[in-house]
Amino acid sequence: MARVELIDPDRAEGRQKEVFERVKDYYQMVPGLQKALNYLPEVTDALWTLSLATAMEGSISEELKRVFFSVTAYEVECEYCTAAHMIALMGKDWTRDECVSLIEGNHSPRLSDKENAAVDFARVVGRRPEAVTDELVQGLRDHGWTDPEIVEIVASVSLMRYTSTVASALNVPLEAAMDGVGISCGVPLDDLNSSTT
Repeated sequence: MARVELIDPDRAEGRQKEVFERVKDYYQMVPGLQKALNYLPEVTDALWTLSLATAMEGSISEELKRVFFSVTAYEVECEYCTAAHMIALMGKDWTRDECVSLIEGNHSPRLSDKENAAVDFARVVGRRPEAVTDELVQGLRDHGWTDPEIVEIVASVSLMRYTSTVASALNVPLEAAMDGVGISCGVPLDDLNSSTT
């Protein structure tokens, strides 16, 4: 149960309603994260703008950024955001097993060595930004990542740390579509061998 009352989009008025409509135009629904945060409609709107810009701007594919989002959400133990971005990856034909294997720290055969290096880096940034070293950044460069792309990776992780903090601290409940994904507090609930795609 959420720690604050989730705002009902059908009863919202004024600026709250405008922000909900913007989100609904994209998702065809309003996720619980926005229902919890929209007590601050300008913050919710700014976060929405930042989320879209982070996912779309730059040279890294949205799919790889979803990988960064999933890994980061798992590292900060946000059930809601981990499930949300796993579902986004499954919408791009990833299996549940592939998603769970990746967020648990394994390299993905779906990704190149260069991309897996970026995921490893994102995991460190997500877990503990202070653990990033010059050597880690140089390792990304050695795999062919440019400085603008390194900034893009860090920005993606930073966005997810923010949204995960909101979702976890306010205990935003899972959406109906997230049921059965099998992630709780960043830890898979069931054995991978018994999972389905």
